[in-house]
Amino acid sequence: MQRILPETDLEKKMMSLGAVFVEENQVLDELFQVIGSDLEEGKELSQETKEQVLNEIGEYFFRLDMNYGPDIKSDCVEILQEFWAVHDKKSALQNLENIRTQGHRTKFNVLKSTLPSDGKIDIASMTKFKQIFSFDFAEGQELKMSDEDYQKLASWIQNTNKYLNEAGILAWDAARYVHLIRLSFIAGYLTDDEAWAEILKLAPITEGHFNSWMEFSQSFLIGRTFWSGGADPQVKSICERLLGHPASPWQFLDWT
Repeated sequence: MQRILPETDLEKKMMSLGAVFVEENQVLDELFQVIGSDLEEGKELSQETKEQVLNEIGEYFFRLDMNYGPDIKSDCVEILQEFWAVHDKKSALQNLENIRTQGHRTKFNVLKSTLPSDGKIDIASMTKFKQIFSFDFAEGQELKMSDEDYQKLASWIQNTNKYLNEAGILAWDAARYVHLIRLSFIAGYLTDDEAWAEILKLAPITEGHFNSWMEFSQSFLIGRTFWSGGADPQVKSICERLLGHPASPWQFLDWT
C-alpha cells in the first residue's frame, strides 16, 4: 500500500513548504468548512483536537497526490515535460538534485554579491552583473534587455537586502522542490518511498534558515519575482492567506 500522508512532524513541515502551490486551488476556505467549529477565535485547542485538525489539514496540504484522482496524471506528465524537462525518474531525480545543490538561489546570490549592499551601483559592478546574468543562457538565445532593464533588475536585487536574511531565496527553491516531488509522484516517476526520501533530503537544507513563516513567505515571493521577472499580486495574496487563515498549516507548524 502506498504511503500518501506524512508520518512525522518533520515530514508535515516539509510538505508545508509547498503550501503555496496547493493554495493556488483555493482550498483553505473549503477546509475551514470542515474544521471551522474547532477554530473559534480565542478557543484554545487541546492536543487531541490539534492533532485532529492537523489530520484534516493534511488531507489538503500534506498528501503526495494533492488529493487528486488518477485523472490528473496526464496533466502532471504534460506539466513536467513542458516546464521542467522531466520525462522519467532519472530526469526527475536530476532536477531535484539541482534544486537541492544550486536552484535559483545560487545565481541570485552571485548576482547580489556583485552589487554594493546599498548606495549607487558603479560601472564595474554593473558590467560584472550583466556578465553573470547572461552567462548561462544558451548560445544564440536573445536577451531583450536594455541597459535600463539591467539597471532596474540590479537595483531591485540590491533592495532585497532589506527583506532577506542569509537564506536569500531559499524558500522559493524549497517550495518548488516539494511541488516537483508531488508532480513526479502523481506522474508515476517516483514511488512513495522515493518521494518521502527526497522530501527528507530537504530538511537539513532549510532547517535553521527561517524564524517564521513570514520570513519564509518573503523569501518565496522574492524568489518567484526573480524567476518570473515581475511581482504577481495573486501569488502575494496566496501567501497572505496562508499567513493569516485560521485553517492554514502555517498556523500549526512553526520554525522553532
